[in-house]
Amino acid sequence: MSFYDELGDKYDLMIRWKTRLERETPFLQRLFGENRIKRVLDLACGTGHHARLFHNWGCDVIGYDASSGLLEIARANTPEDAEGIEFIEGTFAELGERIEGPFDAVLSLGNSLPHLQTRDDLRGLLSDVFTLLRPGGVFVFQNRNYDRLLRTHERFLLPTTYRAGGNEQLYFRFNDFEGDKVRFNIVHFRRVNEAGWVHDVYSTDLTPWKQHDFEEKLRDAGFRVLDFYGDFSGTPFNAETSQDLVGLVRKPMAKPGEEGE
Repeated sequence: MSFYDELGDKYDLMIRWKTRLERETPFLQRLFGENRIKRVLDLACGTGHHARLFHNWGCDVIGYDASSGLLEIARANTPEDAEGIEFIEGTFAELGERIEGPFDAVLSLGNSLPHLQTRDDLRGLLSDVFTLLRPGGVFVFQNRNYDRLLRTHERFLLPTTYRAGGNEQLYFRFNDFEGDKVRFNIVHFRRVNEAGWVHDVYSTDLTPWKQHDFEEKLRDAGFRVLDFYGDFSGTPFNAETSQDLVGLVRKPMAKPGEEGE
């Protein structure tokens, strides 16, 4: 995925990982404990922060991503002797061919699923996730709340900064609303000594999936227990006000006589 390959190590400098993981961890730890999760697929794992977190909790983890650049960083930041964690390159469309289940949990965090461009793409991925889960396994995904964004056309995210020594960088993110797509843009500013600021622009098209899109395609895939939250505090999803859409869905348990089939 060229957008993320071009970002490379700038991706980690842009995201406040410590704050983000502190916010998400209580929800995820409770989920892992209640469901006795031991084998995890981190779908669209990026530079591997979540994968390493789950591995530190004692899970066997596969991190899967389309960006060779981000996976190179993920591997470099993971101890070579770490057992039970592996990073595999592949697209959403290749998931069913490249990854073998079953998993106790599949997670896709950080607004990754909007990179799926068509309803058939979304349907195919959710079907593959369903197949890879064990009966009773859970799928967790997190996206921006496009129900709200498509109504408000809210364009700008809070900028983030990075400073180390004399190095200063600024990341400015904004959306363009173009028909049935959202153009996501990152402007990366960096201060170059007396020359002042220089900048690069990175852009990619996203599909603004709404809650009802997910609900329909999840049920088509076979998921039956669907919960939607507005954030990782467990607040119920509100299409008008929630910042995010966090989905927690479960593959039904096998019926008597179906085990092993």
